[in-house]
Amino acid sequence: MRAVNVALQHGAQIVRNTVVELADGTLVNFIYEVTGLPEFGRVIKKARNMTWNGMKVAVLPLELIKKSKEAIRRPKDMLHIKLIDQRLAVIEETGK
Repeated sequence: MRAVNVALQHGAQIVRNTVVELADGTLVNFIYEVTGLPEFGRVIKKARNMTWNGMKVAVLPLELIKKSKEAIRRPKDMLHIKLIDQRLAVIEETGK
């Protein structure tokens, strides 16, 4: 909840339980547990720091995102799995 409270102090509004809308209209979904993966403290160590909208954010490897989506299996996750597989194939083929 610390991250949500910091966002609220900077003008964000709560949209749903774990979703806030930043002052510029950007929606941010805070995740405290990733279904199908080991505890968050262990998994986050495998994340890469990337820049998004001028901010550094931790992003899990696609293989871990896929594993989580396979555990959840909502209709939208099934589509995401196909897209992740396509991207992983491109990475394997081109190295990028």
